[in-house]
Amino acid sequence: MNRSRQLSVFLTLCLVLLFAISSKIYAADAAKNIRIGGTGTALAAMKSLGEQFRKRHPDVTITVLPSLGSKGGIKALIEGKLDIAISFRGLSGDEQNKGLAAIKYAKTPFVFVTHRTNKISNITLREVADIYNGKALSWPDGTPIRLILRPAGEASTKILESMSEDMKKAVQNSFKRSGLNIAANDQENDILIERLPGSFGGSTLCQIISENRKLNVLPLNGVKPSVSALASGKYPYFKDLHIITGPKSSPQVKQFIDFVFSSSGRSFLGKTGHLPAR
Repeated sequence: MNRSRQLSVFLTLCLVLLFAISSKIYAADAAKNIRIGGTGTALAAMKSLGEQFRKRHPDVTITVLPSLGSKGGIKALIEGKLDIAISFRGLSGDEQNKGLAAIKYAKTPFVFVTHRTNKISNITLREVADIYNGKALSWPDGTPIRLILRPAGEASTKILESMSEDMKKAVQNSFKRSGLNIAANDQENDILIERLPGSFGGSTLCQIISENRKLNVLPLNGVKPSVSALASGKYPYFKDLHIITGPKSSPQVKQFIDFVFSSSGRSFLGKTGHLPAR
């Protein structure tokens, strides 16, 4: 082999080695960026947990994406666009067959809320059904009730329909009414209720606390929604929250999940409207 040929082979080997090293460095850097997305209910709390996690692991970056919904988060996880999806539901058989895994980390009270200026201090399930049916159109002070809906089939809508047979019919009737606002996601829902005088709708305690929403959270049938009331069974309505991971989770993802279930993570969850899973 002549000298020119030897030099060419040597340079080619150097380029291959440099590419291999660069690929490993890129992969290592990518693994240190944990991308989280899914149901809007949990995103603010996840962002705060990520900030606490980074104090212990400053080399890891936590990126929390805007609300994708549970379905959108799981889809993004399957497509490799997320490292962790947050979902109100567990996995279907098909999703499990794709190598996904789910673990419930908390539940949070599902609550009824109004604009912060509303003086009402309690509501019954019968009154809620009347609002959705359109039988009750104004508050005791005469302010028109501005009902905020979520799309049919969405998690919050399903919870409402599960409360009673009357509520199921009332919710279905509400979609036949004209002129009502339908919030596309959890954040839009709370923003609308926060901004519109006379507003009424459903939300979750963890989102209200984590996002510092200025809303009037109503006791239902005389029971104040709280983590302790949920734990005791006195308050029966809630959303489950699951962490969903893919088949090839990085060590950093596993560290973050361990942190969520640590005493520090559980303490934070308890203070922000979550009942941590056992």
